[in-house]
Amino acid sequence: MMLLEHDAKVLLASLGVPVPKGHLVEHEGAVSVSQSVSDSGLGFPYFVKAQVPVGGRGKAGGVLRVENSEQAQLALVRLLGSKLKGHQIRGCRLEAPASGQECYVSLMLDAASGEIVILMSESGGVEIESHSAQGQMLKDMSPFDDAVVSVKVKALAEQLSAQYRAPIIEAAQYLIQAFFQFELTLVEINPLFVQSDGSWVAGDAKLVADDNAIERQPRLLSLLKERGLAYPEASLKIDHGFDFVRIDEAGDVGLLTTGAGLSMQLVDELTRKGCRPFNFCDIRTGQFRGEPTRLIQTIRWIGEGKQVKVILMNFFAGVTDLGELSRLFLAAREQTADIKIPIVIRLIGNGLDAAIKTLAAADASLVVETDLALAVDRVVAIAKA
Repeated sequence: MMLLEHDAKVLLASLGVPVPKGHLVEHEGAVSVSQSVSDSGLGFPYFVKAQVPVGGRGKAGGVLRVENSEQAQLALVRLLGSKLKGHQIRGCRLEAPASGQECYVSLMLDAASGEIVILMSESGGVEIESHSAQGQMLKDMSPFDDAVVSVKVKALAEQLSAQYRAPIIEAAQYLIQAFFQFELTLVEINPLFVQSDGSWVAGDAKLVADDNAIERQPRLLSLLKERGLAYPEASLKIDHGFDFVRIDEAGDVGLLTTGAGLSMQLVDELTRKGCRPFNFCDIRTGQFRGEPTRLIQTIRWIGEGKQVKVILMNFFAGVTDLGELSRLFLAAREQTADIKIPIVIRLIGNGLDAAIKTLAAADASLVVETDLALAVDRVVAIAKA
C-alpha cells in the first residue's frame, strides 16, 4: 500500500521528521472548499497538491501554486473529483512552500535478495531520474538489519559534499526508524530541501507499506479505518481478507478468480484479445470455510460495473475441493439472482467430477470448461457480441 503524501508526512512527522506545514482538504463544492481554505491556517503563497498514489504530479498539473484565497478555491474546485494519471483526486494537501538545495534519500527492500537498497544524492527533485542516469546517485546494499543499515548510510554519505553530508545522514536515520518500525518496503524523501545552515525539511515523501503487515501495525490500521475511501483496495483487503481491485470502471469482463499470478495472467490475456477487464481478483478459496460470503460479495462488486457483459470464474484447485466450491457457488448465485450477467466457468483440479455433476444437476445451462484457452475464447465472444 502506497501512502498518500499527506499521510506519509503525518507519519514521518510523528517520528520527528521536519515537514512543511500542511492541511488536508477532502471536501467538494464551493462552500466547503471556501471553508477549508479559511481553516487551513496557512499564509499565502502556498501549494495545492493533489493526493494520488503516483509520482510526477507536478508535471501532470497536480501541484498548483496559489497566491490568494480566490486562486486556492479555484485550484481545489479544479482538482477535487477530477482524475490525475488515472487516479481520482479525493483530497488535496495545502502546503507551505519549502526551499533549499534539492537532495534525495531512500531505502527500499529488494525482494529478490531480501536486502535493503540505500540510495542518496545531493541532486534530487523532479529530475531525479536524469540525475540518476548521469551518475549522481549513490547506491549501496545492506543486510536486513537496522544497525548495519545505519553504518552503511554513514559510509555511503562520505562521498557527498561536506555541506550536505550531515543533513542527509540525519534524514536517513529517521527513514531507517520508519522503515523497520512500520514494516515498510520503501521510504523516500524527494526532494529533501537542505538549507545553508544545515537544517532540512522533507519536501515530499513516499512510503510503501507491506500489505501483509498492516494488521499488526496499529498506526497503519487506524489510518485505513479513518480514511478507507482514500485506500479502497487496502481497506477492502483488511475488511474482507482477500484482494479485489477495480482496474477499469468501463471494463467489460469481470473476474471471479483465485491465485494472484493466474489472475494477472488472465488480465493480460483478455487485454491482448481486445477486452477490458473490470477487476483483478484473488479470492483465496482456502478461506471460504463453508460460507459463500466471499463469492456473493465479489459477484456484487462486479455487478457494479456498468459495462460488464460477462464474468469469467476460474479456479485451479489444489487443496480446495471443487465439489464444495460448486455448492457454495450455487448458493451465491441464488443470492445474487438480481445480477443478470452470464458466467463462464473454468474449473480444474481436486473434485472436478463432483463439481460438474453438482452444477449440471442444478442448472443445465451451466457449462464447465476445463481448458482455460477455450474458456477465455468464450468470454471474449460474449464480451464482443
